[in-house]
Amino acid sequence: MSKFILTSTNRSIAAQIASLLNLGGQLLYGQTEWSILANPITYVLELYGEQVAGVIGLEVKTPQITEMKHLCVHPGYRNRGIGLKLLKKGIEYATTEFVYGAVRSDNAVNIRNNLRIGMKPVAKHRSRSREIIIFAGRRTSLSHGTNARDSKRDQVRSSHG
Repeated sequence: MSKFILTSTNRSIAAQIASLLNLGGQLLYGQTEWSILANPITYVLELYGEQVAGVIGLEVKTPQITEMKHLCVHPGYRNRGIGLKLLKKGIEYATTEFVYGAVRSDNAVNIRNNLRIGMKPVAKHRSRSREIIIFAGRRTSLSHGTNARDSKRDQVRSSHG
């Protein structure tokens, strides 16, 4: 199998991820390159050159459940299908039987994309005066596109380096 080595450093990519996640001011705590590098989340990226255009995080919560979190697309790259692609890749790369994610009720694009891939709304709650919808699904019954091993452009990076 081929291996790819990027000229961007993990620190540079982590800084871009942190900056992107902090853009909307939606997170309870701001992110830094160091918090990105130190957390247990696996990030799936969409790159344009060396620019992080979009990201989704995968965090294994139990041996059966992965949380898909921090789905974010840079404003300059929106309306190109990147969010949907990242959702599909998140499901594809998840290593557990079930996946779930939280979506703000005012995020119509993300709600539509979750429904489009077969995720089901299973709960609602309020968080910091916002309504949050929890979407969940069994990986094998969700639409996630091609097999990761077949895609030449896909890369999985560790947070070391």
